[in-house]
Amino acid sequence: MPPSQHPRIAVIADAHFHDPYADFGFPGIMQGGRRLTFRLLSDTARSTRVFNESYFALHHALDGIAAGGIHHVVLLGDYSDDGQVETVQGVKKVLDSYAARYGMRFYATVGNHDIFGASGRHRAKRFMNEDGSYSVVSSDPHMRDRGARSVVASEAMYCQGYPDGLDAVADFGFFPRSGDLHWETPFGSDGDPAARLYEVRSPDGKTTRSLMDASYLIEPFPGVWLLMIDANVFVPVDGAVPGEAGDLADSTSAGWNAMLTHKRFVIDWMKDVSARARRLGKTLLAFSHYPVLDPLDGTADEEVSLLGRTGMSARIPVAAVAEALIGAGIDVHFSGHLHVNDTAQYRNGDRFLVNVAVPALVAFPGAYKVITIGERRLDIETVGIDDMPLNPQLRQTYDREIVPSGLDAGGMLDVGDYGGFLFEHLGHLVGRRFLKREWPQDLAALIRVLDLADLAALALMEPVAADDAVGATAAARADRVLQGRLAARLKAAGARAELLREVSAISFLADWYRLRMGSDLALEWIADGRMALYQAVGRLYAEGDWDGVNAAQARFALIFRMFEKSISGLPSGNFRIDRTTGAIASRASPANAPLERLGTN
Repeated sequence: MPPSQHPRIAVIADAHFHDPYADFGFPGIMQGGRRLTFRLLSDTARSTRVFNESYFALHHALDGIAAGGIHHVVLLGDYSDDGQVETVQGVKKVLDSYAARYGMRFYATVGNHDIFGASGRHRAKRFMNEDGSYSVVSSDPHMRDRGARSVVASEAMYCQGYPDGLDAVADFGFFPRSGDLHWETPFGSDGDPAARLYEVRSPDGKTTRSLMDASYLIEPFPGVWLLMIDANVFVPVDGAVPGEAGDLADSTSAGWNAMLTHKRFVIDWMKDVSARARRLGKTLLAFSHYPVLDPLDGTADEEVSLLGRTGMSARIPVAAVAEALIGAGIDVHFSGHLHVNDTAQYRNGDRFLVNVAVPALVAFPGAYKVITIGERRLDIETVGIDDMPLNPQLRQTYDREIVPSGLDAGGMLDVGDYGGFLFEHLGHLVGRRFLKREWPQDLAALIRVLDLADLAALALMEPVAADDAVGATAAARADRVLQGRLAARLKAAGARAELLREVSAISFLADWYRLRMGSDLALEWIADGRMALYQAVGRLYAEGDWDGVNAAQARFALIFRMFEKSISGLPSGNFRIDRTTGAIASRASPANAPLERLGTN
């Protein structure tokens, strides 16, 4: 089959499906004649993902895929909320329904939220009651919550381990099935879990465990190989008793860095697969839950300098990962996990590796990707789901919680569509979560009280410590000479000083996060005038010399440098990858439209 005739492939990452109609042995709330198990809005308001909306988001995405005539769908892990038995069954029901109605075939890999180690682990979630209070459903019968109206023990809440956690999704690529032209694992062609075991040692070398690896290679249609990598790595904890709770370390921050140490056999297998693909003329595409390159536009080092070691920076792969994959003959890899929309590239001589980070369905910017395979090229389209209407039942349910609790939901409930909901959700997280948990408190305190004009004035002042910056900016507001200099500098940059006073620093930081997570897609949500103000202030800091200066200005200069990288990275919306040269070019939709911008790095 020539490349021009290959079917298109849709790629969904981090659906984090929660089924509001699931049976967890908990009454839930009655609405529209049905019993519903809705998560609390207060939990959504402080989480990096939304919960109840995930049910409708997955359906909306699959409806769009079906409308586009696409029959092959890759799931990049975290297809479930938290791997709960009942939830994974819900995922199966949804996917089975689209398979039956539209002939879709699904190819899944696991994420850190879908499965855990050899024996699984307990989960507990809060669900809303009729009066706006909450009850807890837990797989742990010993779970207690003093604030809950009730605590319900249910095995349906348990997150299973390998291989039991794959039973419900067995038909989505993890095991051989009819219709696939080729299927294998790093261990051969036997799909039996007992034939797919590897050994992993604890850091002290005293404990060795045999665990299953769920990686597989599949040929869904002639000429194309999908390399589906299980990049979950569960390492035995030093001194822990095998089989007891806490015996294996969580895989969340392990990813490909840990693959280099504990699952090197997978990389060796990838090298063999890529060699065979070249020899047989197959188009090879690699997928896993975890990124193989920094999907934050190369800002990982700046983030550590600014914030210290965060959960996000801990998940960034080291350069040795890229070298290992290039050595294995992999040139294009698709990832999820960080809920980021991004394109990253690593080069070593004439060899290259591209990582296409696919955004989550349950976090801003909310989208999936579509791959069109050409002759030595890939055309990537990013399809947003922001036009999805919000379910009116959810708003009614949230009101039940807000009225008695007084919950501040920010602007999340003042919008009419899903895109607006996710936009406001991320903005709300800045004050509710990020500044509290991740930012140095002296810097967070500044961001809460300053505006963009204050940040601009600081760029023209002598270095001041963060603790003194509020007083310094207050004095600067009354300094006519300084304000005159600032107005002139901004005018030269095409910005008006008075407009900066209308933008709070925390509003800027909200857009900073949106660009960080959405890249090209975020630009559609931020007004051009607002972007011009941000860039004008950024230039003021770029013109200063803050290296080695222990001052508030040095930290704001770093923030604006990261901002600039977010808007000047490689194309991440609709683009083309030349698999011969590694060139990455923007394009308009559809896939055969002319190229607009060329970029390599």
